[in-house]
Amino acid sequence: MTGRADEAGGTVPGRPQSAVPSSGRWGRWLRVANRVFVVVFIALLVVGLITVLRTQDWAPVRELAGSLDPVAVYLTVGGAFAVNCVGLVFGVLSWRALFVDLGARVDTWTAARIFFVGFLVKFVPGRFVALPVLVRMGKAVDVGPVRLASVFVLSWSIVALTGLTVGIAAGPSVAGGGMWWIAAAALPVAILLIRPDLLDRGIRLAARVLRRPAPQVRASAGGVRRSILAQALSWIISGHHLWLLAVVAGAPAGRSYLICVAGFALATVTGLLVMVAPDGIGVREAVLALALASVMPLPLAGTVVLASRLVCVCSDVAVGAGGLLLAQYLHRRRRATGTVLTDPVPVR
Repeated sequence: MTGRADEAGGTVPGRPQSAVPSSGRWGRWLRVANRVFVVVFIALLVVGLITVLRTQDWAPVRELAGSLDPVAVYLTVGGAFAVNCVGLVFGVLSWRALFVDLGARVDTWTAARIFFVGFLVKFVPGRFVALPVLVRMGKAVDVGPVRLASVFVLSWSIVALTGLTVGIAAGPSVAGGGMWWIAAAALPVAILLIRPDLLDRGIRLAARVLRRPAPQVRASAGGVRRSILAQALSWIISGHHLWLLAVVAGAPAGRSYLICVAGFALATVTGLLVMVAPDGIGVREAVLALALASVMPLPLAGTVVLASRLVCVCSDVAVGAGGLLLAQYLHRRRRATGTVLTDPVPVR
């Protein structure tokens, strides 16, 4: 792969971005447009976060916290925050497994830089404003639009399918008689675990539909399986934060376990499908509240779900923004020193 031009006519692999000429009027306009897109993206991200926080009535959460032992509240919220952060880290590993496996020979933090921008997009209304920013970042490391789009589409598909598959365990409580469509999501995951090579056919089909040259890379069986398993672990680990909150609020530990751990994955994916709602706000809460109502009073279930939303927003911002700032710092530092570090070629 070294020395091969990118499918979109990008930069030369292994060469620092600063080594690629971008002089002239068009170069200046492109740099200005890129800065404008970045500013708009940050502004919409802030608007999305404010929308998520301000559209919720946090009074029930404060009342519930006030009725409990303060030490228990702090320990539970801190534990839930830490658990969800760990789950998010496994999500990063899942995405990176695909990114590196599809031919992106870049170091860990350069890959993370692109991931965290895409991760924070879920808080942006409409979400599509980040596309020019992502394309620009991809070209800077010799990853053209087709390959970058393939990684994000495939990663999102794995996120959705594994979330629905994990959610099967909570299907009867969450979906009732409509569980069949949840169970159907396990079939593609099982097929990809058995036949990961089918992923390449999907990538090439997408390239033909977009009338772009097919990427000259192939996803390995090990890379696809690592991505699926890491994302499944991400859902399972993250769901435990809701269980901690529910148990402290009075839910029976045994009966609420699968509803919380598996139901969180199912409800989150359902919310992500609603593209116009930042981070699926409202949709996820409704699904989880109805599920928790089977083990605790509905008003209390709604309060627990609101507390979960607060924990998730805080951990998402901590992992997403913190990771992006650190990745951006290391990326610029390496560019300034002219150092280009690459990961080893993934084992096929």
